[in-house]
Amino acid sequence: MNYPQVLLYHNAMSRLSNHLRRHWLDLILSAILALLGLSLALGPLGPRDLVALRVRRRALEARRTELTSRNISLRTTVQNLRSNDRYLEHLIRRELGFTRPDELVYKFTGDSAAPQP
Repeated sequence: MNYPQVLLYHNAMSRLSNHLRRHWLDLILSAILALLGLSLALGPLGPRDLVALRVRRRALEARRTELTSRNISLRTTVQNLRSNDRYLEHLIRRELGFTRPDELVYKFTGDSAAPQP
């Protein structure tokens, strides 16, 4: 290396060294702030997880509404089974196929068994 290049290199390094000496705390604090920002954005409790938790909450609320409605329906059914004899009779006839001794049951096949002209 010749002398002018060494002098330019030395001046550049000298300016960098002076700059670092004056602003080392600013650089360190900026690096820490940048790392904290990255940790916040990409970390386990960041905005990504917040969005995922909100989606999960909406799904759980929908499921809760569905289950509440089903619970009300089941309570009504239980109440009818306990207190409504006509409902109980209807259910036994429909589900189990029971009939009274004096009744006749007619069973019809579907439309496909109808005679063709």
